[in-house]
Amino acid sequence: MPRFTELRVQSSPAVTRAGRVLEGFPFSADAYHVAALFMAALPRDYVLDGASLLTLQCGPHGDEPVYQRFPGASVVCVDPFDFAAYADSDPATRERAVLALIEQHGLALIDRVEADPAPWRAAAALVRAQGFQREDEVARLGRALPGRAGWIRVYRGLGAGVGERWQARVLDRGGAVIACHPMRSPAALDQRDWFKRSAWEQGVFVVRQRLGEAVFTLEPPSATGPGSSWMAL
Repeated sequence: MPRFTELRVQSSPAVTRAGRVLEGFPFSADAYHVAALFMAALPRDYVLDGASLLTLQCGPHGDEPVYQRFPGASVVCVDPFDFAAYADSDPATRERAVLALIEQHGLALIDRVEADPAPWRAAAALVRAQGFQREDEVARLGRALPGRAGWIRVYRGLGAGVGERWQARVLDRGGAVIACHPMRSPAALDQRDWFKRSAWEQGVFVVRQRLGEAVFTLEPPSATGPGSSWMAL
């Protein structure tokens, strides 16, 4: 049975702005990092209901059933949901609300399809224990510096206010960070396919996306240039 690999929390198509969602408030983007943190905490081989994607749709769902199963994807409707109260809450309260929603409605689905609830509960507990933020090294993108003088290591961070943040850090042979470069502006967006693979190309560290386009490059300092430093191109 296919693994569960993606979780989304968003407003339902039937939601209107009249008292349910505030114009200009990015609900899905605000909830993104909590869903991403939960997925990072859940075992990679976890099987839910056979779908790889679960969407929790908040707000009125009309005549649609609470649970719908499509090829490769499932939808659970969360109604009622008070968007105005959510938007008026502070960021920490909103984080807790989204995680509680994920835990509650996920466990209800798990009970329905007779999946294993223990990893789901453990993932929610880990997100809380981590303070709703985490940073992981993306080992497949790391590279040793020429001459084994150190390393370039890439990190993916998740948290409130940034959504998802990627950084390339240059470490010397002793492991001290000597340069740190943002690889893209932080966004409420899964960028793991954007930063897919890396290599040294003609003396430049290059990261490419899934289709092969170069999306980040880092040039070593000139061996002869005084005061030179690592530079993102």
